[in-house]
Amino acid sequence: MPSTPRARPELYALSAAILNGTLGSWNRLAFRGGASYHELAFLKCFFAFLVVLALCAVDPGRRRQVVALRHQAPRLAVLAFLGMFSLYYLETWAFKEASIPLVSFLTYAAGGVTILLSALCLGERIGLFRALAFGLIVGGVWMIFSHEADVSGSPLGIALALLAGLGYALFIFVSKLWRMGSGLAHLAWLFGLGSLYLLVPVLLEGFSWPGLQAGAAIAGMVLLPTIGGFYFTTRAVHTGPASSVQIIETSDPLFATLFAFALFGDRLTPAGWAGAACIMAGLLLALRRVPSALPRPAHG
Repeated sequence: MPSTPRARPELYALSAAILNGTLGSWNRLAFRGGASYHELAFLKCFFAFLVVLALCAVDPGRRRQVVALRHQAPRLAVLAFLGMFSLYYLETWAFKEASIPLVSFLTYAAGGVTILLSALCLGERIGLFRALAFGLIVGGVWMIFSHEADVSGSPLGIALALLAGLGYALFIFVSKLWRMGSGLAHLAWLFGLGSLYLLVPVLLEGFSWPGLQAGAAIAGMVLLPTIGGFYFTTRAVHTGPASSVQIIETSDPLFATLFAFALFGDRLTPAGWAGAACIMAGLLLALRRVPSALPRPAHG
């Protein structure tokens, strides 16, 4: 009888994609509440750091883990730059310069870098099913966003979205390459170092405390896509192939569309529903277990 742990990395990645899919809705509420992009990027990372640090402080075992990770501080600083600063700051800035559909598509389409590097440097076998899954998901995302809204943006916005996606793709790849592990102690370091990076734009551009609506949106952002999304992403990378994680998380825009439909009444055209069907078909292929293609889980 097959054991369930082999399916867990894909389920972790899917959980991360669902939680990250709420980010667009939280961003929309926060921007309506008057928050600026640099304030938003800093506050969600800093409050996530405080929450995770408090959870680690009350548990002796996690406290020891946080202290023990000081030896990996240089590597964690690199990951925090790739995963927190690149994604949080550059993606949020890109939303100011380009339409949300264009930013979302470019950010996750850049994830193909993870798949390529995983095959070349980690020896991960991509295989026909994963290649088809990635093609279906990216194609479905393109169908949704190219038919559902005005896809436009400045060259700066396009560049920022691509850089944000590249940073996140490299975060997933380097985490697997260095076998960095996962857990709340790791998140405490990542969010803490990420907050230091994100503090620089705040000091340069100024800071004003957000209003009630923006504050509520930031709280939702902290708990769901920030803490929850990164927790499940690091768990998925720790226990499974980086390429599978990236393929599954590329489906994030589908969940973003569904949340926008539920909260704001955004609608899908027939082309949008066809795109959603492609993404779901790609997810089913990506979630299909192929034991021979799965490397042993990394320990560390």
